[in-house]
Amino acid sequence: MSGNNLIVNNDGRKRRITTPLIALLIAVVISIAFASVFVYYPMAVTLQPASPPVYFETGSNAGAYDLGGSGTPYTSNTISVSIGSNATSLTIIVHPTYQVTYYKNVSIVYNNDGKSYKVCFRVNTPLSDLPPNSKAYLYIYSQGYARSLSDYPTPTPSGYLAQIDLTSTGTTCVGTTTFLGYNQFYEMDLYIYIPEGYNVGMTSGTTYTANLLLIYTPQTSETPP
Repeated sequence: MSGNNLIVNNDGRKRRITTPLIALLIAVVISIAFASVFVYYPMAVTLQPASPPVYFETGSNAGAYDLGGSGTPYTSNTISVSIGSNATSLTIIVHPTYQVTYYKNVSIVYNNDGKSYKVCFRVNTPLSDLPPNSKAYLYIYSQGYARSLSDYPTPTPSGYLAQIDLTSTGTTCVGTTTFLGYNQFYEMDLYIYIPEGYNVGMTSGTTYTANLLLIYTPQTSETPP
C-alpha cells in the first residue's frame, strides 16, 4: 500500500503526494545530476610498413677463429655473429680469456636510407657474476677507423665514437652532433677484461650474456624514451 506525504504549495496550501511520485521525482533528479554527453568523430589510422632503413650486417671478422676449441677431430671456436632474417636482430658469441681480449669489427650498423639517423644503444640486462674489477665494453667506431690500444699492463682503446658499458644498465647515444648518414655504417668492437685468479667456468662452458637494444631515430635532437 503506497504511503502519502504532505507538501506545501507556494500559497501555503497543503497537498498530498504519493510515494511512487516521490520515487519518480528522485529518479529524474538523479538522472539530471549524472547525465553525460558523447560526441563521435570518425578517424582512421593506417599502417604502411617500410623496409628497415638501419640494420645489422656482419663485420670483417665475423666467423674468424676465436680462442680455444674442442672435439675429436678438433674444432676451433669462432667469433659467432648471427643476424636475423630481416637484419633487425643480432647475436654475438665470443670466447675471451684472462687479461684483455679485444674483438675488432665483429658487426656493423648500416644506414641504407636517404637521411641521417641518431643511433643509441641501451643495456637492459647487464653482464653479471663476472669477477670483481672485470670490464666489458662495446665500442663504436666510424667506418674504417684505425684502432689503437695503449697503456700498460691493461691496454685501452681510443678514437671511438661511443663506449657502451655491458656491466651496467643505461642508454648511450653515438655522438651528439655527428649522425649516421646515408650509405654509412658504424663498426662494433668488443673489449673484455677478466683479472687473473678467478674461476669463470672456462672448462665447464659457463656463459655470461648481456641483452641490449639498438635504438635509432631520424629525430636527431630527441632522446629515446
